Amino acid sequence: MTEFYNLPDNIKSDMLKEKFIEFLVCYSNNTTKENINYVLDELSELSDRQWNTYENLDNEVKCQIEKFLISVIDFENESIMDSILCIIPRLGLENLFLYVLSKKDVIVNKKVVQNIIESKTEYGETVSNPYADM
Repeated sequence: MTEFYNLPDNIKSDMLKEKFIEFLVCYSNNTTKENINYVLDELSELSDRQWNTYENLDNEVKCQIEKFLISVIDFENESIMDSILCIIPRLGLENLFLYVLSKKDVIVNKKVVQNIIESKTEYGETVSNPYADM
């Protein structure tokens, strides 16, 4: 288990890139229903720190994070979707956001659909640029 929540709030982007890679190595094949919330919390911690660098995440790492999130996504689970919808704008995960939007009409959970609609309103136009509102 990682403990990215113990990292300082301000960390250099090259160190963060290493932490994202560590995250992917640790959780790409070790994420289960039992630990998914912890895993997403850890990714959220890294995402917050990346946003605080005022630099975009390395494109290759960003693509790997998107692939990982697609592999663990559960459109009917409010907790999972809430975490993912918070991570998306912090890292500028436009492809993942477009994927989520494409599934909106088949999601049964109305609360999840509402969160997606609210997310589209909040950051849909600028999702690829985490610093658009600054």
